[in-house]
Amino acid sequence: MSPEMPSPPTSKNDLIAVLRSLAERRPRTKADLRQLQDESVALALHIQRRMSLSDVPETIWHFLSDADIRFKDEAYAQLQLNDVRRELDAWGI
Repeated sequence: MSPEMPSPPTSKNDLIAVLRSLAERRPRTKADLRQLQDESVALALHIQRRMSLSDVPETIWHFLSDADIRFKDEAYAQLQLNDVRRELDAWGI
């Protein structure tokens, strides 16, 4: 994972914290976008392969795969980020 995420999450609460961190990042360049995409893919694979979570909301999976769309479309970015934040709040209960 990236320097911002020195170790992969091991619990649901850790995962939610990492997802919140990713949601706060706004890539300004294509290089920033590539890094965010790489981290998102790595996190998605980590969730699938290493975590025993079967209740990851669909909104989260979309978020992890849509960095390029958020980069290109500010309106979509705002809608999706708002949805992700609400979902993380509800999922963290």
